[in-house]
Amino acid sequence: MEKRNNPIVYWEINAKDGPALAEFYRDVFGWESAVDDTGFHSFKSGNAGGIDGGIFTGKGLLSPHRALYIEVEDIREVLEKVSKRGIEILQGPFESGNAILAFFRDPEGHMLGLIERKPIQSEK
Repeated sequence: MEKRNNPIVYWEINAKDGPALAEFYRDVFGWESAVDDTGFHSFKSGNAGGIDGGIFTGKGLLSPHRALYIEVEDIREVLEKVSKRGIEILQGPFESGNAILAFFRDPEGHMLGLIERKPIQSEK
């Protein structure tokens, strides 16, 4: 199977009240969820064709927002293309777990997240 170019792989909502909004999505759509010790609510949205995501209460770095995450092979290359169009990079790139992330707004103001997966190091 041929690899798709830059698929949407995740969604998130930076909410004013993460727990209340997470409860809403869980109750209305019946999605499985789990909350970690930082208050981040992870969701399994539907069946195998669904895109998983998360809801959290923002901590002030970025205003409340919705974001789609687009997986890219080279985050710095994509950010350079964004910058060349005069678009401000809001945050990143920075490491988060097994990924490198960055955020920007498209020309209409919609927030997008970029994610570059880091190779998983095998233990020897």
